Formats: sequence, structure tokens, C-alpha cells
Amino acid sequence: MSSTAVTRLARPILIASLVLALLTNCTSALAPAGAAADPVISSHGNNRAPQERLIALPPLDWKLIYHLNTGSTRLRDYLPNNETEPDWHNRVSFEAHQRLTDLDPIETLLREVEKSREACSGLKDYNLFSGLENNYPTSTRLLLCSNNAYSKQGEISMLKVIQGNDYLYIVRLVKRLPSFTEGEPNMAQPEIAAWSTYLSNILACDERDASHPCPTAG
Repeated sequence: MSSTAVTRLARPILIASLVLALLTNCTSALAPAGAAADPVISSHGNNRAPQERLIALPPLDWKLIYHLNTGSTRLRDYLPNNETEPDWHNRVSFEAHQRLTDLDPIETLLREVEKSREACSGLKDYNLFSGLENNYPTSTRLLLCSNNAYSKQGEISMLKVIQGNDYLYIVRLVKRLPSFTEGEPNMAQPEIAAWSTYLSNILACDERDASHPCPTAG
């Protein structure tokens, strides 16, 4: 993916609404929570060696419900405080895979689409952005699942993949809602701008490399 190969998909107003209407129950939940000290979700101030890391914090007052750190694979899943497994409706997941850095973000998301198609009826997907962010190949995609065979619900997902030098990073935003059978689901758009900003602010950086600068504290 070259620095000039940036593709944005212009969609109708309804698609724009869906992208940003994810997690509409969480109107005030987009302020960052406390940071965790690993490359999946991290902030400044940790006593550690400079490294590549993902700048990505969960929404305010969301709780950690799953954590895995093997070094080569790092996973964190969050739900709103008022939701529990298995009956959750809103979920944010962060992944970092050290052994998958050779994967192209666009191809990775297309594989995710094919996996989703196996479980979802009436799946539609839209490329929202593909290009460079902070000089890392990045792609973001929207998936609309009319009915998931496992959850028996409809799902709206927005996924972002960043191809770092040390890790391949994947961010997933998922909202469950009643199954829908015709066209796009009818959703309000109060959270549209908030979720777009939230996802666009998630980036990878490397404190050792000026071509991938990390945000400065303050």
C-alpha cells in the first residue's frame, strides 16, 4: 500500500449514520479511561523501554472483561459497566499480533468479511478508509450483519487494522441489535461524530522512530 494509495468510500447519509451510531446507549462514554501498561493499550509515564505501541484506551467507565498477554499475542475486551457476558450489546476489543506483521490490512479485513459471511445472513461490508496513518498501512471497514447465527441478533461492526513493524493491531467495535431483514438497519445517529472521532484517534506509534511519532504528554 503506497502513501498515495488512499481510498475513501463516499456513502449515503444512512451509511454515515450507521458508522457513527455504534453503541448509541453510551452517550458520554468516549472519554479515555485509565491506561494499561502494554503495547495494546498504553500511555505515557510507564517505566519501560521505548517501544512501538497502540494508542488506544477504552471508553470511560467501561470494564475489562478479558485479558490475554503471551508477549506475541495481546488481547483486551471491554464492555459498558451495565452489561455482562453473554448478554452484552456493545463491545470494544483491542488485539496485537506479533507474528502477523506481514499481513496487509486490507486483505486482513477482507478475510474478516469472509469469516463473518459464514455466520451472518445478509452481510454487507463497506471500505471506509485505506491508506497511511502515522506512516503505518491502515484500513477501516464497516460490516452490517442482518442476523448472526450464533447470537440470533443483528450486528454492526467497525474494524480498524494497523500494520505495525512489531505487531499487527486490530480494533473492533461491535453493536448487537434486533435482526433486520430488509436494507440497512434503522438506527439513530446521536453517536455518529463521537465514534468516528474515537476510532480515528486510535493510532500506532514508535518512540524509537521519528517517522512514527507518539503523541507528547500534556
